Amino acid sequence: MFISLVLIGVGWTVERIWQETQSQVPPWVLLVADNLAGQLRTQSLPQAKLSSALEATLLPASSILWSEAELAALKAGQVVPLFTTDQVFFYAMQQGELWQLGPADLTESTVPSYWFSLLFLGLLAVAVWLWLWPVARDIQMLRQQLSNPNGVAAVPVRSFIAPIALSFEQMRQQIQRLLGLQREMTQAVSHELRTPLARLSFALELSALPTDEKQLMLNDVKELEQLVDEMLDYARLESTQPQLKLQQVDLSELLQNLVEKLSPLPGAAIELQAGPCCVYVCDGHYLERAVQNLLVNAKRFARDKVRLKLDSTQNAVEITVEDDGPGIALEQRAEILKPFVRLDPSRQKGFGGFGLGLAIVCRVLEWHQASIEVGESSLGGASFRIKLPLA
Repeated sequence: MFISLVLIGVGWTVERIWQETQSQVPPWVLLVADNLAGQLRTQSLPQAKLSSALEATLLPASSILWSEAELAALKAGQVVPLFTTDQVFFYAMQQGELWQLGPADLTESTVPSYWFSLLFLGLLAVAVWLWLWPVARDIQMLRQQLSNPNGVAAVPVRSFIAPIALSFEQMRQQIQRLLGLQREMTQAVSHELRTPLARLSFALELSALPTDEKQLMLNDVKELEQLVDEMLDYARLESTQPQLKLQQVDLSELLQNLVEKLSPLPGAAIELQAGPCCVYVCDGHYLERAVQNLLVNAKRFARDKVRLKLDSTQNAVEITVEDDGPGIALEQRAEILKPFVRLDPSRQKGFGGFGLGLAIVCRVLEWHQASIEVGESSLGGASFRIKLPLA
């Protein structure tokens, strides 16, 4: 309705302006008419020598139907102009005789027609902007509010997007309730599971079962405890984004310390290829956690060698973890990054893990606006490449 009314109003306004412009008598016509009237007061047609050099023609007095105002002007000695499409004629009356002077060519309008089209489009653009600007302002306000975890999605009541903002606010509150329930559930589950697992472990230590059988049962209990810890860790990282402690971190030093930390663990040796210094602004704790998960997986599946590389390009800092293990099939590279996904169909205990390590890596990289690519290693196994943007 607004756009329709604007189109009607702007179109009518521009048309009226155009009509007024076209109906106006050019100023020079009035000047010529006044000049002719002054000359004819002292001269008689057809012998008059007019400075305008217009041809004089005698017409029958009744050849033109004059209005009362025009007829009164003629009788008063004035010169009356009449227009055709591109010419103007001047009429004067002397001693009851009607004289036609001219014609004189009309010059083109001083206002080209395309200016009226530009005026129409300009007024329409202003009207649409006045309509859309509050909507764009409210959308920007809503975007800023939604980007703030503690913000409230609220816009003026008369806003065009007020119903949308209300729906967003209801959805945000529902998501917060669900996240709160998730945190409460994970805490409750952890508390309820840790206690019976501790009792079970203690009872197994005191039981008189054979040593081999007891050790297998203790390993199962330990695996359950690790599963609970990793689920709680993933739920904590997934529920919300923490306040990152961004600071300048020497990635070369961070990776060197990480290699020394993981060297005592069983598995293939880690070869580090990094320059002397590479400073990057990030949260060193979480970034170290992400690279550590990749290295632990690589040591677990590699045969003899794991390679950790640090490269710096024009737009990003790249951290690559490669191994000489069995690798990852092309159709499985996207699935492996999802939580609780393990590629070994047998789920053998020798492989370890619960399918949450890479999901935690993706979460940490998302906080740093980074990305990870899964590919084929030059060593023959899998390759995981982290790209940390420099912007």
